[in-house]
Formats: sequence, structure tokens, C-alpha cells
Amino acid sequence: MKTEVLYIMLRFWQGIKLGLILAAPWLSNSRLLPQPWRAIVMSSALLLVIIASGQAHGQEAPAERVAQAQVQEAPVPVSVNLAGAFLEGSNIHDLGLLSAEQIAAADRAAAENFAEVNPRPPRVGVVRSTGAVPLSIEQGFTLRTQLQKGNRLWTMAIRSPEAFGIRLHFSNFEVGEGSVIIYSQGESGLISHGPYTGKGPNGTGEFWTASLPGSTAFIEVSGTDAPKLQVSEILHFDKHPAGVSEREEKKTGSLPLPCQLDAMCFGSSSVHPFARDAVGQMNFVDGGMGYVCTGTILNDLDNETFVPYFITAFHCISTQSVTNTLEVVWLWQRSSCGGTLPSYFSLPRSNGGTLLATNPTTGGNDMSFIRLNGEVLGGTLAGWTAAALPSSFAGIHHPGGDWKRGTIMHAELIVGCSSLPTSQYHYCEQDSGITEGGSSGSGIFDSGGRLMGQLFGVCCPASHGDNCVNSDCTNRNQYNNVYGRFDVTYPLIQRWLEIGGTIHVDRAYSGVELGTPTQPFNTVTEAVNFAWNGARVNIRAGSYPENVTTSKTLTFLSNGGLVAIGVP
Repeated sequence: MKTEVLYIMLRFWQGIKLGLILAAPWLSNSRLLPQPWRAIVMSSALLLVIIASGQAHGQEAPAERVAQAQVQEAPVPVSVNLAGAFLEGSNIHDLGLLSAEQIAAADRAAAENFAEVNPRPPRVGVVRSTGAVPLSIEQGFTLRTQLQKGNRLWTMAIRSPEAFGIRLHFSNFEVGEGSVIIYSQGESGLISHGPYTGKGPNGTGEFWTASLPGSTAFIEVSGTDAPKLQVSEILHFDKHPAGVSEREEKKTGSLPLPCQLDAMCFGSSSVHPFARDAVGQMNFVDGGMGYVCTGTILNDLDNETFVPYFITAFHCISTQSVTNTLEVVWLWQRSSCGGTLPSYFSLPRSNGGTLLATNPTTGGNDMSFIRLNGEVLGGTLAGWTAAALPSSFAGIHHPGGDWKRGTIMHAELIVGCSSLPTSQYHYCEQDSGITEGGSSGSGIFDSGGRLMGQLFGVCCPASHGDNCVNSDCTNRNQYNNVYGRFDVTYPLIQRWLEIGGTIHVDRAYSGVELGTPTQPFNTVTEAVNFAWNGARVNIRAGSYPENVTTSKTLTFLSNGGLVAIGVP
């Protein structure tokens, strides 16, 4: 082996899959490898697996796969039973009550932000500053406790009175080998999230945490070396993020309309169970306020991986900065028709993601497409199709953030809103059930569980004025639900649906390079630069005379025989 290059070689036997795990700790310190090559194995071992490639392509994918994701168990905080870990007047920081005027001002601002959307995504939270100086370990806002074996524990709590829940915004986060756990006490017991390590889940030192119930969030940091972190703001849920039906003691709005139908009460020919379970409830931060919408996780064309590709409405999320604040809550639904509801804050949830494609509301079809961080937690993936609407189809959604509902609809040919042309949108009339604010971004699905569009809102024909929506359950024929067409979305996200979790490389390819099976990159460097943590790179057999370095965690696969990287 030449000392200036790294060979990645694996012999191929037809029909046999063979893996080789390179010993990363040895290689990263080996004198055989010059420094540029050590980076390629610093974060994890490189797994090389031989597979036979080949993928069917088309403008639809069925809902036929179930992800077997392992949901991480909730961490157990040390400080929960540690006397003196939290003391009033010391490390418990009370932000005081939100005033009625602050809440009213937030409602006015939210109405202005979504003035062009009917019905608007409900506002459920207000971002609150923790003070002129961010709460941090360095500034002495915590208490420190000496633990065994040289470990130390730093503790701090933030109280926002009368909050239904809290999310924390961490910045300047760098805890090295230490770990951070956040927790609170909910109606069903202790709720905890973490551990957060290093520079946080995004590796950037900045992120929004998962939500905690109640008005007080507890933070504990454990480790041997002094960590760094700041909490400069929180999201205070002044309305329950789980919907108005959850705030039985402190109602500040009407319950969902009585014609709402439980999504669990439909047969599979009306509401496909895979599509139903692929729908998630969203909350996110935009302009200093928290809102709720709905979205759907989609199947892709790579049968070897499960990547959480998520579609919602552009008017809900349209920038990467807002995507960073996203929390998607899965399986917020009854156990069966008329069954019990789970504890909302105990449900699996995804936090943050990468915004991959958008199409604006005006001039487009109001679509945003996101790769969520982490694994597929909902368990199933919805299919999708660019075909025409069938005679009857179902909407699956979270009205007002409430538990999952179903709506049966048919296509309507009326065009009542010139800014929402039929070339970009489906017009639909509700036959049973109804959508409300918070249903934005939710999908319509055929009987096979294939998504055909995502909800913008409603169109009120001019003859009915602007206030024809949701006054009661008897006026559904006075307006149309309007969904962004998936056949318009498909060309914008086709690349990602074909890639799935596997980026393809073929040195002999000379066309437009997209990293897909039919339009691969022709260098490994391009694939690595394009890849995200956790992606696979499938390399066609051959010699790739290039230097490749990366600190990403990637899986490299040889396709069709021997692959040599760095060999002239």
C-alpha cells in the first residue's frame, strides 16, 4: 500500500453481500496514513458493503414500508432526586407572568403574519427572553455539585409561570464529552430529553430542544470538564400545543368543531393506516411566536434505507432558520376508534431538519420539503402519486394541533381564487369531516395511502365574502379546500425521492450529475461533499484517482466489483 493514498478495496462475488468494518481508532492514528486521510475515519468506521444496484423509477410510490426505528429511551436525570440541586433565589430563574397585553399583542402580530391565509395556523406560543444576560454556566447561573470519579454536575431551572409547556433555545453549546439532560414533571410523570452532547444534535452549537410540559424546565449538565452553553430565550406555550381539547381547565378558545371525525374510525379503504400514521403534528417558531401545522413523512425509491423526508405547506415553513425550530410530534391519535389518547408530551418527536425544496404560495403550489433530523419515528411512510384525483379521497390532519382527524372529500371544478390556479392547486369539497387552522400542510391521500397534495387553506368564492369558513358544520358547500398539487411538487423533489438515503457514483458517467441511480456523480468527492451525516455512498467498481477527506459519518458501498480510491 502506498503511504500517500488510501485504498478501499473489496472483492465481489455475485449474489453475496459482504461487509468489512475498518478499524477507525487504529487507522486514525496509523503512521501509514498521512493527516488528510485520517479525517475520513475520525467520526466512525467506514462500512463497505457489496450490493446489487437497480431501482424502479416513476411518478408514484406505494405506502408499503414500515420503518423499524429504535426510539431512544428517555434519559434518567441524576439531579431529580439530588437534594439541593435546585434552590429558589439561586439557580431557579423565574421569568414572571406574561401580561394580557403581551398575549394580545402576539395574537395581533400572528394575524398580520398570516393575513393572506384562511384559516390561519394557530398561534400557540410566545418567545420569551431570559434576560439582558443569557443564562449560562460561565456566568454563574448554575449550581455545581461534585459527583463520584471526578464528575461534576451543573444544574439550573427556568420557570415561565402558567405555561402549558416550554421549549429551550440553546446557543454557544459546547459540552465536549459531557452531556445535557432537560426534564420536567408532567401529568403522566417525569418527561426528559437528551442527552445532548458535543456541539448539539446539529453540530453547530445552536438548537431548539424538544418540548417539555408545564411551566418549569430543569437543566442538568454532567461531565469532568467545564461545559459551555447559553439559554437566551424560551418558547412559552400560552396555548396548549396539543390543541384546545387538552386545556379543559383553562380554555381560551372553542373546542374543535363537532363535525370533526376521528381518523381511527375509518376503514382502510377510506383512510389508509400507513398514511394515517405517517402524518405528524408540527410546532415551530417564526417571528418570535410559536405556531402549529401538519405534515407527512414520505416513502422514497431507495428500498435499502429509511430517510425522514417530510412535506408540509410553504406558508407554514419556508426558510432554513424556521426549519431549525421545527418539532414534529408522531402518533398523536387515539389508540383505536373511540379509544384512549396517549400522553402528548410522552410521544416520539423529531427536532429540526434540512429544508431541501420549496415552492411559494403565489406562483407555486405552497410546498416545503424537509429532511428531518434523526430516524423515521412515526413507523410508517406515506406513498405518493402524481396521478389525477380519484372520485373520493381522504384528508388526514391535526386541526388546531389537536389529535388526528380524517376528512372525506371529492374534487371540485370551481375556481374561486385567481391567485390559486388549478394548474397549481386542487380544489376539493368536504363530504364528511372538516379542516381547521392547524390542518395547514396536511395531505390528501388515495385509498392506497398515496399523497396527492398538501393543504394551503380554503377559497371563499367572491359571492360568499371572506368569512364563509368554519362558522359551523353546515356551510361546507360554501367554500373549497385548496391543496397544492403533488404533480407540481414531484419535479422539484424527484431527485431526493430517487436518492433516498443512497448517493450514487459512477466514474464512467458523463451526463448531468444528480447523485441518483440514473444520473450519478462521476467522482467520490462530489458525492461526499453532497452527502449528509448518515448517508450511504454507492460507488460503481473502478479506480477513482482523487483525494477524499471527510469528517461526516458515511457508509461506503462497492457496486459491481473492486473500488480503489486514490489510485491513479
